Amino acid sequence: MPDVRLQLPNDLVTEMQSKLSENLKPTDIARDAISLYNWAISERAKGNVILSSNLDGTKLTRVTMPSLDSIKSSIA
Repeated sequence: MPDVRLQLPNDLVTEMQSKLSENLKPTDIARDAISLYNWAISERAKGNVILSSNLDGTKLTRVTMPSLDSIKSSIA
């Protein structure tokens, strides 16, 4: 299994912990982030776009980043 080491700014970790749980470890944050990224990669490979919306679904925002935008769809 590859060993990944990240250096995260303390203020970023503190901000995320304040929104989630102060007991949440940085390794848990990184694990969840990688899981979410893996899901996004799979969705883009299926030809789907990633969207964010407000609670009532009236405002949609497309989530973009260069690495996701470079994924080629596996659908022919």
